[in-house]
Amino acid sequence: MTTEAVAAPAQPRADRYLIFGVLAISLLAFVMQFAMVSVSLADLIKDLNAPLRWGGWVLTIFMIGQVIAMPAAGRLSERLGARTVFAGGFGLFAAASLVAAVAPNIYVMILARAAQGLAGGGLMPSGMSMIAEAFAEGRQRAIGLFSSILPFGAVAGPGVGGLISEHLGWRWTFAFHVPVGLLVLIAAFTILPCGKRQGGQRVDFLGIAFLAIALSALIYALTELGLRDADPNMAVVAISLAVSAVTWAALARHELTTEAPLIDLDLLRRREFVAPNAISFFFGFCWVGAFSLLPLYVRSAYDMGPAASGALMAPRAGLMGLTSMAASMLILRTGYRKPIATGLFGLSLVLGLVSLGLHDPTILGVQVDTFWWLFGVVLLGGFFFGMANPSLQNASMDIAPDRIASIAGLRGMFQTVGGTMGISISVLVASRSETTAIGLQHAYRAYSLLMLFVPLFVLAIAETARTRATRTESARPAVPERPAMERAGGDGG
Repeated sequence: MTTEAVAAPAQPRADRYLIFGVLAISLLAFVMQFAMVSVSLADLIKDLNAPLRWGGWVLTIFMIGQVIAMPAAGRLSERLGARTVFAGGFGLFAAASLVAAVAPNIYVMILARAAQGLAGGGLMPSGMSMIAEAFAEGRQRAIGLFSSILPFGAVAGPGVGGLISEHLGWRWTFAFHVPVGLLVLIAAFTILPCGKRQGGQRVDFLGIAFLAIALSALIYALTELGLRDADPNMAVVAISLAVSAVTWAALARHELTTEAPLIDLDLLRRREFVAPNAISFFFGFCWVGAFSLLPLYVRSAYDMGPAASGALMAPRAGLMGLTSMAASMLILRTGYRKPIATGLFGLSLVLGLVSLGLHDPTILGVQVDTFWWLFGVVLLGGFFFGMANPSLQNASMDIAPDRIASIAGLRGMFQTVGGTMGISISVLVASRSETTAIGLQHAYRAYSLLMLFVPLFVLAIAETARTRATRTESARPAVPERPAMERAGGDGG
């Protein structure tokens, strides 16, 4: 299959910084929404009179939408242009936010959150594609800095969301993004470049349908198992699991035979692509699955209000962003492996500390207030996440720099699938336990142990091109310089 690339002209230096700013602010607004919902989830569940197992869908359906959209967004960005995908996604996100703000029940809320996830799934792949095009020479650092925006959204989100939820109500955490979305749309069509377009790239809609059904059926089975006040209907569980298994098998067969698969098997067959995607999956399963429910955990275990839990989360995200920026600037010196491995081991430690459920612990003979104990542990998590994230985002992009949108879509898909399953299992354990707090502590403890083994995949990650060249040069034996007369005369002189 032949493709014809249509490239936009190179961007002047001033323009590319303006492009970066628009993309960064847009991504910041999107990430803030997820953080706001996490903080206000307890109030949302109570106001809509929803059980915890359905309240969990407010988070998981959003991530399922992202899973569906991310690989398709990579294909669409290559075919239609990254700006079209980015602007269209943000327009849908603003409309879905309006529906969520006026949702009369949990079911309308879940539908609105699914639309938000679908819209947001295209922002990171299309945004990275435009960043890579604008910063062709400093691509690794630019992409690392762009991915560092995620923590800053998590800085503002909990604090702003907690204050809005406590003083205005949780519905305004959604309404907040409607005017923001309109401003982003105006900026997108006046500032952002059209982007490269490659003909012949079809979107695998049947693969998208298989993926959506397989994942949704699996999550529904976990939801039914999470019944707290009655025994789950095991027939419903069995049917849902069977539908999920059959659809996963159908997806695998379809992807092997279709001309333009949703999941790019040419990339996944290569070891250097498999390892980062495997890390992304387990990272999402353990870390996203745990910390997405952390505000709910601190409210149930420590009786903190939304403003206090938001204040607890914001500094973590701030340090995460600063560490990500520093790691991005050093990425050509450190390579990818060391920051990822160190970050994963550190996050395992943090999850283990959170699972202890300590109140006013005594450390080195000094009693520490519960809030400040949690503050320190959560802050440590931000540091280790920020250390690993830029390298994880960049790993394997050096090998196929012309496929960045597709690579970013696959990476995001694996991480989001892992996060969706992690959240669902956390909700299941919490629902079946004596209390929500005890159940989440069990889940955090299991995730901490599992994450200890994830760094084994780091051994298969390819280093940066510059790091490989530096190591090769340092390992090469010195060659004695030839005498001047011999150099002048040549070999045949």
